[in-house]
Amino acid sequence: MLQDAQLETVRGLRAVVALVVMLGWLGAAGNARVVGQEAGQATAAVNERANLLRSQADEAYQRGDYKRVIDLANQLLQQFPKDNPHVAYHLRASAKIELGRAARDGKQIREGIADSRSALKEGEGKFPWLNVPYIYGMTALGELENKAEHLETAIKWVTPLLDKPTGETFSEEDKGNLHYQRGMALAAKGDQRAAASDFTRATKLAPRLLAPHLRRATSLAYLGQAEEAEEAFNETIERFPTAVIAYNDRGNFRRGRGDLDGALTDFSKALELDPKFAIGYINRGITQFDMQQAKAAEGDFQQATRAAGDLSTRNMAVRLRGGARLAQGDVQGAVDDLTLAVRSNPNDPTIVEERGVAEFCAKHYPAAADDFARAMRIDNKLVRIVPWYWLALQRSGRDAEAKALIQRTMDQEMPPIGWIGALCKMCDGLMTDEELLRASQDEGTELEKRQKLCEAHFFLGQAALLTKETDKARDYFEKAVASNLFSLSAYRGAQFELQQFKK
Repeated sequence: MLQDAQLETVRGLRAVVALVVMLGWLGAAGNARVVGQEAGQATAAVNERANLLRSQADEAYQRGDYKRVIDLANQLLQQFPKDNPHVAYHLRASAKIELGRAARDGKQIREGIADSRSALKEGEGKFPWLNVPYIYGMTALGELENKAEHLETAIKWVTPLLDKPTGETFSEEDKGNLHYQRGMALAAKGDQRAAASDFTRATKLAPRLLAPHLRRATSLAYLGQAEEAEEAFNETIERFPTAVIAYNDRGNFRRGRGDLDGALTDFSKALELDPKFAIGYINRGITQFDMQQAKAAEGDFQQATRAAGDLSTRNMAVRLRGGARLAQGDVQGAVDDLTLAVRSNPNDPTIVEERGVAEFCAKHYPAAADDFARAMRIDNKLVRIVPWYWLALQRSGRDAEAKALIQRTMDQEMPPIGWIGALCKMCDGLMTDEELLRASQDEGTELEKRQKLCEAHFFLGQAALLTKETDKARDYFEKAVASNLFSLSAYRGAQFELQQFKK
């Protein structure tokens, strides 16, 4: 479910760059060293220095230190502009695209694409693998800007390359990587079946590369071929038994299938292989939360905050820790965590909404109302918040404001319809308990109907509290908790009314 910013890198370039560099510049640099030795020791020393910088740049790329890659590539281009410049451009292009992709920065991705063109020009068409950053960059740009034409450019660019014969500078593994890159573009375009075919071809041509194996498995899962996907994940792990990301991805797949025990085992194995794998702690924590083991989940989210190597992952872990604390009844701990999350992402309405729910559970009704109002100012389309906002105003004793809120909502040119519309009508006194309960079952999947019924019981319980019908309210809250829909805000609110928590 959750992916570290660097995990997708494995599916991009990092899995292949070491091989690309080896095939490209070691052969050329080796010849240069021979010539240098014949010409004199000074030239040999220069070439050795260039070789060292290239090696250091490759190592930096492998560990994800892309800024260091750019710095080293710049040194190569400045100090040794005639010594295999295609390699320096290739590395710098790859690093810029990775940084741009992680930061969602189209300008930096475009700079990487420009470098990839320079690499191709300097390579004079001798090395088909130099096309990889260009294809990857266009795919990344297409995903970021949601422009199909960028994806089509990537696909049209790579397709003729796949017809080139392999040879000294174009191995089967190189061709496999190009199939993989086309598969990535096809997947981004939404053609998962064609993407799965390319990923399968890539695994045959480049069996040593992890990324195509993983993407083949995830594409099969996307196509609904669950058994085939499970088998593909199993084969991947058999081939790469120490690959942390393989266990992580199979864990996400198993969690999606409802196999929580299998997912827990996979995430635990990933953490055994890498105890500092922050996303592994987050994914295992989420799985334990799904299993209603909130205390264990909190422990994993806490571990993730310590292991996180970047601010976004740490902030995610803090936010999730807040949810786990709320599930255990630690409302102040939850509010504190969600406040940190809001400070880190002040324009994310869903985090502000989450804190509003926590404040409501803490009976800090004015603070909850302020958060719900703030979330709706950030995104005025979030009408799902209106019933909660109304309730927080009512519990704050601000009846006139609550009535005005519902009036404004229902008087809009396009007032809410469906389930949210029904809740708003209930708030406005236009729907009886029985009518709301029936409305919850009008449409949707069985799970959606259960979720709406839980919300109906919670809001009807709150309405009963407002009219001082405490026994009736308790009955409704007990029905909401009986739904066992652990992740719903309505479930959580009912828990706090009853003061019943699962540790």
